Amino acid sequence: MNLTPFESSYHVRGYDCGYGGPLKPLSLADFFQEAAGDHATALGIGLEKMFSLGRTWMLARIDIRIEALPRTGDHVTVRTWPAGTDRIFAMRCLELLDAEGRLLAGALYGYFIYDIVQRRPLRPERILDPAMKFDRLHPWPDLAPGLQDLAWDEEPWSSAFSLDVGPRHIDNNGHVNNAHFVEWLCDAVPAESRGSGETARITVDFISEAKAGERVEAFSRPAPGEEGVLSILKRDGETIARARTLWR
Repeated sequence: MNLTPFESSYHVRGYDCGYGGPLKPLSLADFFQEAAGDHATALGIGLEKMFSLGRTWMLARIDIRIEALPRTGDHVTVRTWPAGTDRIFAMRCLELLDAEGRLLAGALYGYFIYDIVQRRPLRPERILDPAMKFDRLHPWPDLAPGLQDLAWDEEPWSSAFSLDVGPRHIDNNGHVNNAHFVEWLCDAVPAESRGSGETARITVDFISEAKAGERVEAFSRPAPGEEGVLSILKRDGETIARARTLWR
């Protein structure tokens, strides 16, 4: 299989930035997931094809490192490619480039291939063409999705907000889209912990789904050793997503 990186170009709009600031975490997550989805479709493993086989993609964990963020009026490109498998995860690299080709942000995503009927993840190496792997370095060598080594049971957590999941939050899988989880986990961080207000790192574990009509509660606390901020989303007392964010 002759693979080349897939590229999508975007013109950054005011609504992508909140009218005045840099690109929002929600918009960055949207840019990345759109490019990833388009590339999967081009490779013959997009959502429509997966649904026809009784399967779907589910994003499980992400690590995004951000060096700079574009602003309203900027032109950017997302470059993405498959990065093989890691245990039960199908891995994908993503890069955000400015108009001159400079790397603004890079990410490593880990996906489940999920059996809709059996409601369980499948081994990706049994599903994907083994040639569907790019011999290319990750955007940064320190990208490492997964937050299982942090002490998530420690207290106290500070309550940030709660919200009711609406139809606008739901994706093709029938649950809250990952980009909204990213947005809410970043929004949970108190203003005094955000430095200049620009994110430098967003690492997220997506643990469980949330559906329309459910109530989600957000909490935060300082990360161990003052390395950023931890935030969690809960539904009926159960943690459904968690993140560590670093801020400039």
